[in-house]
Amino acid sequence: MKQIKRIIVTSAIAFVLTGCHLFDSKDIPVAPPVIINPTDGDVIETPPLITKKTDWDTILSPFTNKLINDSSSLNDENKILLISDIQNRSGDYLINNQIDEVLHQLMNKQNKFTVASRQSINQAKQALGISPDDKLVSRGKMIGLAKSMNAGYVLFTTINKVPTEKNDANLSMELISTQTGEILNRVTSKDFSKQSTNDNQQSEASQ
Repeated sequence: MKQIKRIIVTSAIAFVLTGCHLFDSKDIPVAPPVIINPTDGDVIETPPLITKKTDWDTILSPFTNKLINDSSSLNDENKILLISDIQNRSGDYLINNQIDEVLHQLMNKQNKFTVASRQSINQAKQALGISPDDKLVSRGKMIGLAKSMNAGYVLFTTINKVPTEKNDANLSMELISTQTGEILNRVTSKDFSKQSTNDNQQSEASQ
């Protein structure tokens, strides 16, 4: 009998202790997560990307004008002109699409040649398996592309040095015969530096 009472008392004590533990655990407040809002001084803003826009229209206009004037004696009936991809030898990054756009605009303003559209050029590249992003620009490749389009001439432009605040751009522009591969006319940056020197000499002589 005493043993039974002892078991009952022990069980009761265990039940009471378990109930107290559960009760205490329910009463323990759970702290909400702390959200730290950064102050103005802690926010690091990404600086704006500053890119210098090059005025290619002003740079290329003298080249295209001289090239067209020097080509006035050409009498070939096929006056379709392919403006080639830009050959970049400057070692700097160039946005070729901008230069290509300016060249098409400048050459479309004159009446000497019929400029092949960029769409027809891209279609011809696709037919020959040439990638639109192909960086291996060469005269031979552009002449082959012009032949596939039945274009009589290629305007081939090479950028040797991009313009800076202290120096002008250094480039060359060539008019190439598709049939023979001959460079019919060539204009370089040196042509304009010579012209400027001659003008200065004439001005000093007149004084």
